Amino acid sequence: MGSDLEIGLLGPVRVVLDGRPVAVAAPRRQVALSALALTPGRAVSTATLARYLWGEDPPALARRALSTVVTRVRQDLGTDVISSAAGGYTLAVPRHTVDVYRFRALACEARYAEPAAALDLLDRALACWRGRPLQDVSSEWLVAEHAPGLTEEWYAATERRIDLLLAAGVHGDLLPQLRDLTAQQPLRESMWGRLMVALYRSGRQAEALETYQSVREVLVDQLGVGPGEELRSLHRAVLTNDPAIAAPVAVTRPARPARRDLRVRLRARLRPRR
Repeated sequence: MGSDLEIGLLGPVRVVLDGRPVAVAAPRRQVALSALALTPGRAVSTATLARYLWGEDPPALARRALSTVVTRVRQDLGTDVISSAAGGYTLAVPRHTVDVYRFRALACEARYAEPAAALDLLDRALACWRGRPLQDVSSEWLVAEHAPGLTEEWYAATERRIDLLLAAGVHGDLLPQLRDLTAQQPLRESMWGRLMVALYRSGRQAEALETYQSVREVLVDQLGVGPGEELRSLHRAVLTNDPAIAAPVAVTRPARPARRDLRVRLRARLRPRR
């Protein structure tokens, strides 16, 4: 039965069984299901689940209360995929039924793929995301343990995708996204660097230099330090028109391109030459 079950944690908790959405609305049931789904096929101890559910103030009969919560989750799912053993519970489903692991598998495959295929794989990986990880899970412990790492994985995949597009000669189209990302994560120097490159390659050298000053002010104000060596080197390259950061041959685009047409052009640009 596990193969017919889909669990989404990369956004609001979502459960689909046999193609039909399943409501798991009770907050504690969502916490328990999310905790088990983050390690499918592996046992999660009752102590860990109790901490996720009640923090440092578990009820007197925490084990019995936890058993009741798990029973209710089983009823919600309509399928008995949660097994119990001494000291814990296991969600007995294949990893690909959980969006976290589908995302990770696609992102991992993209690392070893040729550029055109890697872009497709990253698009599919990022499409697994519907919002913040564990977005509506009401457990500070669970969210604090898992959400930051998942968010970092999203940024790593997004940066890889941006690099592929920059290598394909796409820079102007990336500017709105890069501005949003630097606003969301103003201390992430790597994203500021990509914004500088995209601006420079779009013929906006002055804005690229202004961007460097902006990130420098943010870092000094919030951390008391200036930009790292990589960002300083990029600043010098922009200042001196270093050919090393010049744009590759740009992708020719019609005035009002269809997304499919742009994809075809990108694949042609990214495909390795024989």
